[in-house]
Amino acid sequence: MTGGLGAEDLGAADLDRLIETTARAAEQAARAAEPAEPPEVRHEAADRDGLVRAAAVLTPEGVRLRSLTLNPRVRRLESEQLAALLQRTVNEALDGVAAAAGDRAAPGLAALSAELRELQAYAADRFGVFAGTVGDVLRQLDRRIEE
Repeated sequence: MTGGLGAEDLGAADLDRLIETTARAAEQAARAAEPAEPPEVRHEAADRDGLVRAAAVLTPEGVRLRSLTLNPRVRRLESEQLAALLQRTVNEALDGVAAAAGDRAAPGLAALSAELRELQAYAADRFGVFAGTVGDVLRQLDRRIEE
């Protein structure tokens, strides 16, 4: 690396500071990416004859059917025809919301931040073990030199 620290130049404090800075940046980006009030994701579907209309929305509980409107002319349909028409129209509305919600998915910055925090804790633990081992080796060398 030019103009900066190389991997061999990083000490425990430097590595910890680097991870901390990266985790903070990821947390800030995650907060910035979250809208104060998420826009409603909604999709409406209707059959080609206008007999059945369905509207679906994305809620915190998941994709839900918001409304289902039947034209009075549906009384002329056989029950099997009406059931198939309802199923197709409702599924189209639900699929539309799911597709729109998928398009708006934000990158998993919160997950990245959590992973960085876990990495920081793990690195600190491993560095502690390493430093303890180096300390033990140095003490043993000191004893051998004194003998």
